[in-house]
Amino acid sequence: MKQLCKQMAGAVGILFILAACGNDNSNYPQEYVGFDKATKNYSFDREKDMEEFDVKIIAAEKKNEDREVLINGVGMPGQGTVFSIEDKKVIIPAKKKSANLRVKIFPKRIKGKAEFRIVCTPQDKEAKKTQITVHLDPK
Repeated sequence: MKQLCKQMAGAVGILFILAACGNDNSNYPQEYVGFDKATKNYSFDREKDMEEFDVKIIAAEKKNEDREVLINGVGMPGQGTVFSIEDKKVIIPAKKKSANLRVKIFPKRIKGKAEFRIVCTPQDKEAKKTQITVHLDPK
């Protein structure tokens, strides 16, 4: 009887492990459209006039139609314009779960460390706004 209980406990443990390995983005609500992380650290070269990097925008589920999100950048008070976002609208294509947002920064305008926020507003009624804070550090 004791042996049977140990075997059953082992089988249940294996089932839990297998269930946890599923790739269904269970960390996000079903209707989630927004950034894949809450913060991003980026190291820049002070000698360059401009650098670019991507920020990933994800959807928890694939849909049969394109999804549109509006993008807004917010600089920190007392800090000059250190970044630029060319596309104020990003489209996640139909049957895809992600798209990239291109961000430009201007290293020569940055004094020491800097940070800014990017706000993503999905056009779906049930999805909520999300934001990412980008921390800029010199190399």
